[in-house]
Amino acid sequence: MTTPEGSRASVLIADDDPLVRRVLRMALESHGYHVVEAADVAGAISAAERLPDLVVLDINMPGGSVHEAIGGLRDQHPQLPILVLSGESAPPGDLETGASEFAQKPIDLDDFLTRVERLLATASQV
Repeated sequence: MTTPEGSRASVLIADDDPLVRRVLRMALESHGYHVVEAADVAGAISAAERLPDLVVLDINMPGGSVHEAIGGLRDQHPQLPILVLSGESAPPGDLETGASEFAQKPIDLDDFLTRVERLLATASQV
């Protein structure tokens, strides 16, 4: 997948579990995406300064709440698509306004890639 400018789409994976980051990175890179990683809330907000095309955000990370992470990301880039991943089957009710989409872990990689493509396609139309 490429951005409208023709370069590879960039995805920020923000998850404190290195195995999850590794699996998601391998899936994304095998489909041509450029991947940046962060292991905590501060790292995710800092990495987003380079304007990724999409953020994959774990709901529970060190250094702050998912709301603080989404708030910091939205402060920098209000339209940035954010896919929140959680071990819970449903998002907390107060998460609806911040995340672009929610998915349960463990996520099927085909479903994950489909969601990434859909969010990127939707974002490029805005």
